[in-house]
Amino acid sequence: MPSTCIPIRVATETIRYSVIESDVPARLDRLPWSRWHWLVVIALGITWVLDGLEVTLAGAVGAVLKRQDTLALTPH
Repeated sequence: MPSTCIPIRVATETIRYSVIESDVPARLDRLPWSRWHWLVVIALGITWVLDGLEVTLAGAVGAVLKRQDTLALTPH
């Protein structure tokens, strides 16, 4: 078995295990890292930060907005 192949045990329909050799992980590891990858990583990071900010703001403002006198609304 070549060193780049990773054996995977998979249950078949008869519940017996068979070994499937795959070189996909090794091929993916050999792919070059490009500008597009950096853009995706940076975009995901910005999204993660903005999502955390939105949750924090919603939590802080939500409790205040529950009070009846906050927006000067009447119960009518």
